[in-house]
Amino acid sequence: MTDHVQAKKDLQFCCDELSKYQNLSRSGLRHSELIAIDNVMIRLKERIANLRAVLYA
Repeated sequence: MTDHVQAKKDLQFCCDELSKYQNLSRSGLRHSELIAIDNVMIRLKERIANLRAVLYA
């Protein structure tokens, strides 16, 4: 039961973090910074997908 609660908390945290990165202004950033942000967003999306699969399977 606690794993389920923790997974929900982790899912909410990841969704909030992804939203922050998606709303980030990209103007004035270097290419390497853009790539770094994209990589973080990819990892968050993968983690969100995994958590949803575990929670709602």
